[in-house]
Amino acid sequence: MRSVRALLTLPVLLATLLAGTGSASAAVAAPHTPAGLPTAIEPLASYAEQTACNPVPRPGTLKLANLLKATYPDTSYATVYACGTDGTRSEHYDGRAIDWMVSALNAHSKAEAQAVLTWLLATDAQGNRFAMARRLGVQYLIFDNRMWGSWSGTWEQYNGCYSLKGAAYDNSCHRTHMHISLGWNGANGLTTFWTKQVSATDYGPCVPAGLNWATFTGRRNTVGCPTHATVTAPASASALKKTLVYYSGAPLRRGWLGGPAVTAVQQALHIPATGVFDLTTRLAVQHFQAAHGIPTFGLLTNATWRALLAATR
Repeated sequence: MRSVRALLTLPVLLATLLAGTGSASAAVAAPHTPAGLPTAIEPLASYAEQTACNPVPRPGTLKLANLLKATYPDTSYATVYACGTDGTRSEHYDGRAIDWMVSALNAHSKAEAQAVLTWLLATDAQGNRFAMARRLGVQYLIFDNRMWGSWSGTWEQYNGCYSLKGAAYDNSCHRTHMHISLGWNGANGLTTFWTKQVSATDYGPCVPAGLNWATFTGRRNTVGCPTHATVTAPASASALKKTLVYYSGAPLRRGWLGGPAVTAVQQALHIPATGVFDLTTRLAVQHFQAAHGIPTFGLLTNATWRALLAATR
């Protein structure tokens, strides 16, 4: 009879354990939604491609990153990378992106990620689809082989990652972290989630004609940017000239993160190519500016870039 009772009790125990597992998964909290959000809500964020080199985290980027960290203390995040070190274009270069360190390879971590994705993309009580993503100005998300974009509102395979199964692809396929990219309103914290007011769309800095990167001014741009053709070096140009043309317009200066753009400038100025914009580099830039009748600010202004491109054969 004891054996029979034990057998009869086993399904109950299993059910209890399974229920407990489900409860633990469901118990992963979403980030706190502020009270008093207005009825008005932003449209889905317009895609604003990174054009400026300004590796300083924007205030809204930090607010969202810190909200995630406060909600999930076992996680961490990164925001900015040196221009040119994370692919050709990245909102990490202008302070509008977060790499939130949650892993699809760990059940608890993946549950935290899923809680945030559900929170961001859920329909609210007023019937607004993707409500929190809109109120935070999210323009795209990448996690666990997939990418969600505000331009379509759907998940799609990211860079063929479904078939890239090996551990060597875990980082590039975003199985080790979630990438969150913000539009300019979201990055500057000027959305209803933070201000409870809908702001006009900020399109970000504009690339000047004849160069490829924009100068970050900090001023809002609510009218958009003119379209200019991407500048390319002739096929016969040296590797250095091609690199300089690619990064032309990036307002490099001392104290910013280094990277390949700084290395190219140092090579063009015939100083040690350390990749770090140090005092030696600033002095070399000032010397070059003085020789070409350019104000000697010691940073790579648009006039300095044009003169440097002309001087590099």
